[in-house]
Amino acid sequence: SPRGFWLTFAIAGGAFSAWAFGALTQDVVGHDEAALVDPRVSAWVVAHRTDSLTSVVRVVTWLGSTAVVVPAALIVGFFFFVRHRRWQPFALLAAAVAGAVGLYDIVKPLVDRPRPPSAIWIGHYSGSAFPSGHATQSIAFYATLAVVLGIGRSLRAKAVLWSSATVVAVAVGASRLYLGAHWTTDVLGGYALGATWVAVVVVVWLVASSRGTGGATTTDEGSEPRPSRRRAKPLAA
Repeated sequence: SPRGFWLTFAIAGGAFSAWAFGALTQDVVGHDEAALVDPRVSAWVVAHRTDSLTSVVRVVTWLGSTAVVVPAALIVGFFFFVRHRRWQPFALLAAAVAGAVGLYDIVKPLVDRPRPPSAIWIGHYSGSAFPSGHATQSIAFYATLAVVLGIGRSLRAKAVLWSSATVVAVAVGASRLYLGAHWTTDVLGGYALGATWVAVVVVVWLVASSRGTGGATTTDEGSEPRPSRRRAKPLAA
């Protein structure tokens, strides 16, 4: 069924993201492979800073902060509840954001990776670097927002929503590198952790929705069950 396709896609995506997060964590803890490239990338980014770009990046980075993500989740969830009497969007967004924040708060002190040298910072930062909290919660929120807004829409509309979510998340991650707040692997690790959590949230939602409809085949997530077609029996002569 269409629901089964998205369930399979979410499981596959979650498995890949979890593997990527594990591999990046291993490189960061072991100080090898991907982690060895971090200083060179940071040096290249710092060398290409400009005053005009810095002003833009200072604004872009706020799109991944809790000061923006949490109120946005509340506003979208409230809108769907008031306008459509649907509480599922709020539950999905709340679970995505809260879970992402909780996960990186657990991982950060365990890995305890130092941030880049303060000499390259634009701003003031504290705490451990891996994974990037901005990257984690930006991918968690905007990906889940794309899922919520895409319910019942065409594949073309879904593609536009997912592309927009990707652009915002990539912009937030790039802003953290530009500002000197994180290494490249910190941002990639945040993406992987956030994507893994989004996959978990979507899988749980799809399974719960399927049980709620009694396993009925649906045309799309959250849409009405498709009526069954039975061949009429011929009348007896």
